[in-house]
Amino acid sequence: AFPSSVAASSLNCYIVRSPEISTGVKLVNEAGEDVLPGETSCEAAKRGVHSTTASRALLQAPVYFLPPVLLSTVPMFKRLLAKNPMATVPLTTYLLLVSFGLGLPATVAIFPQMSEIRREDAEEKFQGCVDGRTGKPYEVFYYNKGL
Repeated sequence: AFPSSVAASSLNCYIVRSPEISTGVKLVNEAGEDVLPGETSCEAAKRGVHSTTASRALLQAPVYFLPPVLLSTVPMFKRLLAKNPMATVPLTTYLLLVSFGLGLPATVAIFPQMSEIRREDAEEKFQGCVDGRTGKPYEVFYYNKGL
């Protein structure tokens, strides 16, 4: 079930977000200002979609592995289930929700929402962008990778 869940979650995320790869995302400077108004970066969008898809795959790990480990190793849970086997479903459901609640912020935080892309890695149209405040070319651009 675990590999199937990872594949389904990742594929769902990729399919839903894949149109961004062809439309692109805007690149901004460290102040959040659009560096090339009206233009988008497909390379940054591709990186954003791939990192979001990876975080969705990683999210499955705490949900699948934490509840069984806790149920089999924590003495309080073992005693409770030995005395009252009917508590298995509610306790497992509760642990799944807690695992998801803890796992989601942790996996989303692996890849920062505002990601960066080096000038050399961006499309050609961004290569000549100059910071209006300093007069120097940008070394790094930022983009919102999404959640």
